[in-house]
Amino acid sequence: MVDSSQEFVRSGVWYEQRCYHNHFSAIENVFAQSYPISPPLAAGPLWHGCGRRTFLKGAIVGGLAVSPGVRALESRHEAEDAPVAVGFWHAPRWVWLKRASTGHEIRLEYWRDGVIDEGAYRAISWFLRDLRFERMMREGSAVIQAALREGRISQRQVSPWMLMDPVLLDILYAYSAWLRSFGVARPLLVTSALRHPLVNAMTEGAARDSWHTLGAAADIVIEGVATAQVARFGRWLSGGGVGLYPQRHFVHVDRGKVRSWVG
Repeated sequence: MVDSSQEFVRSGVWYEQRCYHNHFSAIENVFAQSYPISPPLAAGPLWHGCGRRTFLKGAIVGGLAVSPGVRALESRHEAEDAPVAVGFWHAPRWVWLKRASTGHEIRLEYWRDGVIDEGAYRAISWFLRDLRFERMMREGSAVIQAALREGRISQRQVSPWMLMDPVLLDILYAYSAWLRSFGVARPLLVTSALRHPLVNAMTEGAARDSWHTLGAAADIVIEGVATAQVARFGRWLSGGGVGLYPQRHFVHVDRGKVRSWVG
């Protein structure tokens, strides 16, 4: 259950005031090229039987919605794909997620008919909370107490959750649509999502200004799908940053600038 008193950064109207209605203008490159999309279970680097238009049609038929940046698709491919893109853009958006550390799952529709469902949005945000910081709170962590005494955090920041960036939800939704359009019925396995600044500071290799601390990044695994394929779809999507960590078997996605790397 979502505990409203535990929200430590954003107000309940954050998505209306700052982000959701205008966030697509920040993503420039999605679907800018009509090069093929890789199916989740492909053995090779690309499957040339499915391009952008086929993916859009398949997702609509499956009752799915758009990945971030369809505005770019509409402007660049208007003559070819406009009817398809419109249906894809206006279909409901949902996510199917599973936490790696607990096995808990959530499958919720969070957007329909141009309106975000606040209850679902908050429930998904709570689901993506910082489980490590939550455990630290339960155990009365000395790290938290020291940070409070030293003024590095306020009492209001002693919380494991915040309202997640809706652009991140759209990126995760696009992954769900990708799986569903190829008949792959499984959730995205989330190994990390929101990361409290104190936890981020204790995480090896984490950037100080990590998108995780802003509720705008997730590390994901798709069971049975090669890590390289998961990253390849993220690069095709071009909704933000995509980091491939082949040795640790996960992919980082965030809503920042379009970029990619191998860690």
